[in-house]
Amino acid sequence: MSAEAFSRWYLAIFFVVVAVFYAATIMVKTTRTGQSPVTFGSPGSRHWLVHTTFRVFRLLIMAICLARLPYPQIDAWLVPIEALWLAPVLLTGNAMMLLSLVGLIHLHGEMGTQWRSGVPEDDTSTLITTGAFARTRNPMFILIQLAQLGFFFSLPTVFSLACLVVGIAAIQVQARIEEQHLAARHGEAYARYRKRVPRWLLAKRQRDLRH
Repeated sequence: MSAEAFSRWYLAIFFVVVAVFYAATIMVKTTRTGQSPVTFGSPGSRHWLVHTTFRVFRLLIMAICLARLPYPQIDAWLVPIEALWLAPVLLTGNAMMLLSLVGLIHLHGEMGTQWRSGVPEDDTSTLITTGAFARTRNPMFILIQLAQLGFFFSLPTVFSLACLVVGIAAIQVQARIEEQHLAARHGEAYARYRKRVPRWLLAKRQRDLRH
């Protein structure tokens, strides 16, 4: 099997696995806590816009990756970037996506019922500052961005490049929304945590604090 054929099947299976994992995760956490861990925010708000954008792009990406199996000619409509359509690039992208998924599953286990998608109005979660959160304030967002970059390498097209740009922009907005919420909820405890731990692994703390 060629790297192109492998990556084609890999992407279809990967996004189905991700969809099943999150559907099961949401069901389990809803059952255990009595409420859904997913919050979209008020319609029209930045919070709502980010969540809606993620959902639309996630469904679109999965639909396209599944459709590419019986209809490989779809690739032409995605506008391939030929210079990157190489076996090492495709397989590197596959590996990045797998690494991201393994990391996300580990973080879900580490957070347990504390995991939330979005900012709930009646938030009762505690501030997590250990494990991966002792090194970066947003380990899940870092892993999601890794997967987004991996998807671009796995399917180097203008379409996946647009998904990468929109995805990274949406995460930057959501990170600030969630940090504003945490600052309001946890006050001084979060202020101390923010001074100690950078938003991103490679962020300069002084520049980060100005945001």
